[in-house]
Amino acid sequence: MSVEGVMVSYNYSEDGEHSNIITVSASGMKFSKRWVLTHGSILSPLKQAQAINHARGNPILKEEFYDNLPEIYVTCERETKEGNVYDDVERLSRERDEGLEHSSYQIRVLTGRIVHVWQCPILSRCVDDILYSWTIGHRDGDIEKQTQLGKALLSVFVLVDLESDDRGFRTLRPLSELLDLVKPPPDRGSAVEVHSTPFGCEVFLNAVTRGSVCGVVGRRPSLLLTDAATALGSEGGPVFTEGPNKELIGAVVCSVSWWRGEWVGLTLTAPLVSVLSAKLRVSPPAVPRQPPSQHYQEIFDRIDKTTVLVRCGGAWGAGVYLGGGYIATCAHVVKHYATHKVSVYCQGASETAIVRYKTRDDRAYDLALLYTNPENWTHLLPAVFAEMPAEKGESVLAAGYPYFNENMLENLKPNVTAGHVNSVSPSMIQSSCCVQSGFSGGPIFRIVDSNVEVLGIIVSNAKTNTGACYPYINMAVPARAFVDPMLQYITDKDGDRLKPIENQQEMIQSQWGLLPYRSKI
Repeated sequence: MSVEGVMVSYNYSEDGEHSNIITVSASGMKFSKRWVLTHGSILSPLKQAQAINHARGNPILKEEFYDNLPEIYVTCERETKEGNVYDDVERLSRERDEGLEHSSYQIRVLTGRIVHVWQCPILSRCVDDILYSWTIGHRDGDIEKQTQLGKALLSVFVLVDLESDDRGFRTLRPLSELLDLVKPPPDRGSAVEVHSTPFGCEVFLNAVTRGSVCGVVGRRPSLLLTDAATALGSEGGPVFTEGPNKELIGAVVCSVSWWRGEWVGLTLTAPLVSVLSAKLRVSPPAVPRQPPSQHYQEIFDRIDKTTVLVRCGGAWGAGVYLGGGYIATCAHVVKHYATHKVSVYCQGASETAIVRYKTRDDRAYDLALLYTNPENWTHLLPAVFAEMPAEKGESVLAAGYPYFNENMLENLKPNVTAGHVNSVSPSMIQSSCCVQSGFSGGPIFRIVDSNVEVLGIIVSNAKTNTGACYPYINMAVPARAFVDPMLQYITDKDGDRLKPIENQQEMIQSQWGLLPYRSKI
């Protein structure tokens, strides 16, 4: 049974006037010839969306709910080979063939009906525990109302039948077939591929974007974070492992979201193993996860044992372990250390920290040096700093702690995003890694063979004075600007060693001003 990305749409008019008809669309996945799975966001304009919110996670089986749902159109790429997979589908509304051979000019639109709608309890708990302070969707119109509905629908899935209107328990059969096909989600750093149709535009039908798994939320797990770039309308699109043998692992549930006034920039993906096994009330299939290579394991083990979580009151960020109980982070992360306790978490351990040094507010390089009891950190590895400066265009990784559960700190691991160096100077590295609040003080890594080297410490991303935030544009302090003074201080405890970090050169202060475009994270 193959799975392909499709566009799912219907015509909608709030007042029934033909002049006000709009097309509502999302992405989806077609499987077993007659079935399509898509995301609940496609229901957002309909009155039935409120019924979903009131269902409190129970499947909706009432006939009147489905009788009033619109007819669904499923737009697919047309196969040009003999034995077309759509030949047996009776309810064909139209096809387009302009006589051009390339598949991008040839599509088919199939008609179907929504036969089952349900809310995944695993995702619902994730929304309550992790995403409670998020804004879901774009920021036009009534944000509060939009977010409330967006959160209610984020955990909702919709099954479409292209051949009949049968509903009820028969709909469990295709979901069971799909569960047999999906694979467990891969580990952090694994490459993934999203197939979606952004903006509901046929021109973008089944577009492919690639990225990597940046983080996994929940024990089961319940949510994957990926830096594969998507846009509105990508919800419901299938997510595959990258490579010649693509394996289905998930579905996009949110492409655009905001948190603490910042665009998140990451695509939220639901692992279908968790979603479907919860729906069918069965244990996830015992499919062995492909073990990561030794090289892959060594890299992420090093990242996990070097990157720590730093908290000070209501603020938090990341830090780089230097050894001997010392940690480098950003000054603005511990700005209120005089009135709030500073805590450090990593690899199941936590400890109170003392601020040994902090640059003045709003001065380059916005760095701080913390000290904790080294006896509690023997399981960590001191960072290895790059001897050669960053080069424009080289691939890098960023690590930080944007999202975490207060009750799951024992399994805490940093999110890791990939990018490259956009520009570089002796006093600043600018990269395209996706970063948000919680990355401040975290490292920018260079990976050379099995060596994991820290190129710099992340300080800020770009935000205009109108509030637009750009998580893929971020700035870091090069390691060569602070490593020697900090290591010298660790050796002889002479506070004068740290004075060069608060650089007084006007050019560097001006460079780091970046006003009005800087956003502390």
